[in-house]
Amino acid sequence: MSYDAIVIGGGITGAGVLRDLALRGYKCLLIEKGKPGHATTAASSHLIHGGLRYLLYDRLTTQTTCWDSGHIVRIARPLLTRLPILWPVYRGHRHGLETVETLLESYDPLQRMKGGRPHLRFSPEEALRLVPGLKSEGLRGAVVFDEWWVDPVALVEANLASARRAGADMRTETKVVGLRRARGSVQGVDVSSTDGKREEVAAPIVINAAGPWVESVADLAGTRVPLRLQKGTHLVYEKDIPSLKSPAPVLGFILEAEDRSRYVFVIPARGTTLVGPTDVATLDNPDHLSSSEEEKRYLLASVRRYFADFPESYDRAVVGARPILGQEGSEKRLSREFEIYDHSSRDGLGGFITVAGGKMSDFRLMGQETGDLVGRLLRKEAPCRTHLLTLKGEPVPEVSSRPVPSKSLKRFLRRHPRLRELHALGHLAVDFGKHLFHPPREEIRRGTVEKFRQYYQD
Repeated sequence: MSYDAIVIGGGITGAGVLRDLALRGYKCLLIEKGKPGHATTAASSHLIHGGLRYLLYDRLTTQTTCWDSGHIVRIARPLLTRLPILWPVYRGHRHGLETVETLLESYDPLQRMKGGRPHLRFSPEEALRLVPGLKSEGLRGAVVFDEWWVDPVALVEANLASARRAGADMRTETKVVGLRRARGSVQGVDVSSTDGKREEVAAPIVINAAGPWVESVADLAGTRVPLRLQKGTHLVYEKDIPSLKSPAPVLGFILEAEDRSRYVFVIPARGTTLVGPTDVATLDNPDHLSSSEEEKRYLLASVRRYFADFPESYDRAVVGARPILGQEGSEKRLSREFEIYDHSSRDGLGGFITVAGGKMSDFRLMGQETGDLVGRLLRKEAPCRTHLLTLKGEPVPEVSSRPVPSKSLKRFLRRHPRLRELHALGHLAVDFGKHLFHPPREEIRRGTVEKFRQYYQD
């Protein structure tokens, strides 16, 4: 059987690409070597979030992610749960309370694109009422903002189900072992199933959406797609944690880590709590990643700075590799944007596309831009529909008319990371001036437990 396009990789990126192609009417097939969504996607922090910390050095990525997260919220709302997140600020922290609140004031307008609510600010006394187990010594106050929690495997499965209803095919436990090439173009794949059976599948377009494995797939085509893999570990607690108890609804945390150079999430949902992630450069094969004892110690030490009796005994650790675009600089300043590579113009190899970088919070946009390219290459363009229909196939009642940020400006700033950081800091400097001379409204400035309950009652 032949197809218009074959998608390699069954994580959230591949699932989003497959759904986009199927809804455009293309005959498409997804090939996944394991179980869809059970590798890198499952090892994520389970958040559809805008990327608050990127405002410090990569503002356009935060803006783009919030924009597409809004689409994801509208198409996948039954799978999502609003998660308020508390950011406590202490004496001696790298960022003081006024700086942190400025960051949240800058984030609030972008938050609105994904249904987020304006932040709340809490005095030390109200923060301790909200979370009695929080360390009190040196506490200067706290802010609360919200993101969206999701079961990442369920999100992958819902996208695949939508694609199948639109006519897509899928093969799991099947590995791509070669690319079929003729006359300077990829024309299909060679696959091997778990029983060792090999088969050829034809298609004029092959899409490499293999996440941390995109380099390996590119090698099969004789091309190179440079990634900078960052290993991320989460500790998983499958029990109640008394020190996190609050009179408010479920509450997550973002905490300055032990080394003060980055932040760690504490994310409770459905009887499980995640602590992490770490962010460690790795050259390891993504198939054989493991969490180091140093990573686990780092996460525990970071959380116990705030909750002295936080349990050291966790149930398990999960680890995955973030497929970040190859770039220079420290890991905390790496851009999380994505790139769609057309290897016909880049490497002289027709019929081959790579989707690299990005994250779960903009998977739909990655699918859209890939689908646009596929249409041009096939010379039978069809409009994107992924933002118009929910994952269950119902019309989206309200479609955002906000424009996506400029691609050309994003590409320019990616080539000049120092300018990218100055662009972000310039916006924050303006917002800090506004913060000093035009403080937030009183109802935001003076958060209370009662106000929090009312704010997040849904």
